[in-house]
Amino acid sequence: MSIRCLFTLFFLLQLAVWNLPAQNAPERQSDFISKPEAARVRFAPVLPPLTQIAGAPPAYYDYYWEFGDGTFGFEKEPLHYYADSSEHEVFFLATGKYDNGKAPKSRKKKTPPPREKPGGIAAVHQGPNALPHVSAPLGLKAVRNPRATEEWVGVVAYANHNPLVLSGKLYLFYNQRDYKNEHFNFLESRSHFGEKEAGGNLTWHTPLTFDAWAAASPGEFDWYAATRPSQSPEEALSKLETEYASSQSWQFAGLQPGDLRHLFVSFQATPEMLADTHAIIAMSALLVSDDQRIVERFDLEMEIVASHDPNYIAVSQRRMGFRRIRNKDLVYKVHFQNNGEGPASTVEITCDAPPGLDAAQMQVLDAYPKSLLCPSQSVEWSCLDTAFQANKLVFTFRNIYLPGTRQEGVSDRDSTKGFVKFRLLPDKKVRKLAFASQASIVFDKNPPIRTNSAGTAFKAGFSPGVMAGRNVFPSDNALNHYFVGLIAAPFKPHRHFLQWEIMAGFPEKSEQITTSVDTFPPRPYIFIENTGDVQFRIVDSIETTTHIVENSSLLLNLVPLQLRKNWADWLSAGAGLMLNFEFNQKTTTGNSQIHRIEYRSPEPELFAPRELWFQLFEDTHFVKNTTTRNSVFVRPAILPISTSVWSDKGPHWVFATFCGWQKNRGITCPYLPIGNSRLVFYL
Repeated sequence: MSIRCLFTLFFLLQLAVWNLPAQNAPERQSDFISKPEAARVRFAPVLPPLTQIAGAPPAYYDYYWEFGDGTFGFEKEPLHYYADSSEHEVFFLATGKYDNGKAPKSRKKKTPPPREKPGGIAAVHQGPNALPHVSAPLGLKAVRNPRATEEWVGVVAYANHNPLVLSGKLYLFYNQRDYKNEHFNFLESRSHFGEKEAGGNLTWHTPLTFDAWAAASPGEFDWYAATRPSQSPEEALSKLETEYASSQSWQFAGLQPGDLRHLFVSFQATPEMLADTHAIIAMSALLVSDDQRIVERFDLEMEIVASHDPNYIAVSQRRMGFRRIRNKDLVYKVHFQNNGEGPASTVEITCDAPPGLDAAQMQVLDAYPKSLLCPSQSVEWSCLDTAFQANKLVFTFRNIYLPGTRQEGVSDRDSTKGFVKFRLLPDKKVRKLAFASQASIVFDKNPPIRTNSAGTAFKAGFSPGVMAGRNVFPSDNALNHYFVGLIAAPFKPHRHFLQWEIMAGFPEKSEQITTSVDTFPPRPYIFIENTGDVQFRIVDSIETTTHIVENSSLLLNLVPLQLRKNWADWLSAGAGLMLNFEFNQKTTTGNSQIHRIEYRSPEPELFAPRELWFQLFEDTHFVKNTTTRNSVFVRPAILPISTSVWSDKGPHWVFATFCGWQKNRGITCPYLPIGNSRLVFYL
């Protein structure tokens, strides 16, 4: 085989490997080349080919560089000036946009020093920073949106805009407690100004020293000392601890007036993050100076993405509770980026308004490019127009200048991006159905770009209930009884749901008394001969026996499985299985009384009239015997139908029919719909 054929075969095999699905492809690696050029160093990326998403705009890479001296940049092939001629460890991260594969692994390695000794130009050259505005003391920037299992990089910026040297602590809080899963695992921090990681708890220990609040120069007004933070370090830390489950902290010192520093942190996104895809999450930074003059907090919003698509929609909550739903809201954020060769003057964003959310009460929270809301008449200045269509919200940026990523002379990709952030409130008759919204983005007159779908589902919630009622047995009135019970069900379900019930019944005690009297005829007699006289003695024996039978019962009814559905706000029906446990106690008490009377006859006549006899003595003897027997009966039953009226509005009446199996009786239906009635109150 010729060398040309072997090369062609190798190329085709390599192309096939590059186009394997992302889940089967090996982890992609990134690298870069550094080349000294006089007093500066040129960097160039070495990256694997992109895997184009079908139907999406052309895929491309975004680049992020940490130059090892506390500065960073986003150019493809940056030319960096260093203030010294030593080696620096450079960190490189690339993100594929419209790429169907996993982002390449980051690369960190040392670079050779520049060939010539740097001059004053290094101090003049200023790169980007992570401060939200020029006078801010603290900022936090996300290099890219977090994606499950990928590395995520954040840039913490802190500056000293005051006349005295500053030292203190930096805190970074992550993994919000509002979410079930942890989103990040801390990997490392990369510091260049002597910051040291501080372990231990978050309690603030440094005392406030008022000597440090002296004026910068004698005789001047100490404006710095007159400015107090709005909250103490303890208050700020306590509040952040309630919001976040994880944190990192660093100690810094020697921050000169006018200085700006950057601290770089890397996190590993957890696989569990996938459950919160397209959700808006937050991370917070806190700056506390040792003298407590500065207690500054900065909150960073991020959107969890499934792919690094610059055009996407995210929602504040992927899962939310339905309790007090009318007091809650949903915040949506639509991001867009102009990937054209020229600037866009009009950007139209059309979003779905999910049923159950009141589009008429929509409120714009923020937008970029910064624009005022458009008036009713046409204007020439930049503005944001809002309109409502059938189940649609339309946002239109008019008369703006949004550069394109392929536009000549545009190197700052952030300038090509924009967003609109808005709030929607639940409707008055909102049902417990999942919300979903998708956006369509049009740049000028180009074809629309469809984004992902950002959905919000409701948590099942737990709705305990109490009930009380009466069971009526037409076939045996003795079993009629009142009962109380508990119910467990999802909170205000909309479709089929499972419900569990337990009821305890207390039938009235029954008592049965029987009495029997027994006389022993014929009366026995005793012949006595005494001093020649003949006398007769006769004994009468009478036994009176009383039997008392007491029955007490406790009825326990379990419904381990019941499938129900709310057919309307006022009607519910279901069917299920039931187990009836009857705990019976039978107490039998026997009282016996034996009464003996002896008579003497005055005459030697056995059959003389009784009134002529004389009573000699009387004797009574009592005997009592009590026995108790406990028994348990288990009777399975089927609940063919159970209907509720006003099922979804708090207290309601339930009518049920049960058919069960009883020993020696077979299948019976002792309950009637009008007989098994109970009042239920859901909490």
